Amino acid sequence: MSESPEKLKLGALVALVVGSMIGGGIFSLPQNMAASADVGAVLIGWAITAVGMLTLAFVFQTLANRKPDLDGGVYAYAKAGFGDYMGFSSAWGYWISAWLGNVGYFVLLFSTLGYFFPLFGEGNTPAAVIGASVLLWAVHFLVLRGIKEAAFINLVTTVAKVVPLLLFVLIAVFAFKLDIFTADIWGTKNTSLGSVMNQVRNMMLVTVWVFIGIEGASIFSARRKNAATLVKPPSSVSSPCCCSWCW
Repeated sequence: MSESPEKLKLGALVALVVGSMIGGGIFSLPQNMAASADVGAVLIGWAITAVGMLTLAFVFQTLANRKPDLDGGVYAYAKAGFGDYMGFSSAWGYWISAWLGNVGYFVLLFSTLGYFFPLFGEGNTPAAVIGASVLLWAVHFLVLRGIKEAAFINLVTTVAKVVPLLLFVLIAVFAFKLDIFTADIWGTKNTSLGSVMNQVRNMMLVTVWVFIGIEGASIFSARRKNAATLVKPPSSVSSPCCCSWCW
């Protein structure tokens, strides 16, 4: 009989999801947003992105409630709802987005190190490629050792990611100046930014990228230690919908 997979508590699962969301993008976020939008457009874009991501989270919550037996991630839902081909396409696309995200993260990491060590340049030199490959394979073999070991390392790195962000917020509270914040709030003096709607669209490309990883809860759900018991509604309840998700 094969051993049951290792299970994780809520704290470790939360750290996995938070750690997967906080990548290199959030640390380059201020620079990227400032290049495409001014304060007013940034606030509008953040509001739209927040509503959209909260809606996406509710979608995953609804899927988890309706199909508690599916715990393999977003591709498991696609396969169960639309067949093997859509399941495969979903898994393939998600895998591509994952390794592209790793590439972006390591390029940013080694380009930052390149500021102190010219050997790494802009993160695309042979030394940077070798260093990134070594780190990536080290993480891979760490995950192969066991989910608990990987979760512990992820918890440490998540704390290392969150602490600088909290320090930044604390510093910003004391350094905040309203007159600078409201100066040209709609970017009318900077004609290169375009209209407010163009600014919102451009900066939302950045904010949505930052939220990639929010789907991690459904991927790691198979590793949960405790799960709520969900009762399927009676089969006698009719539904006008013809898709396979309805009861």
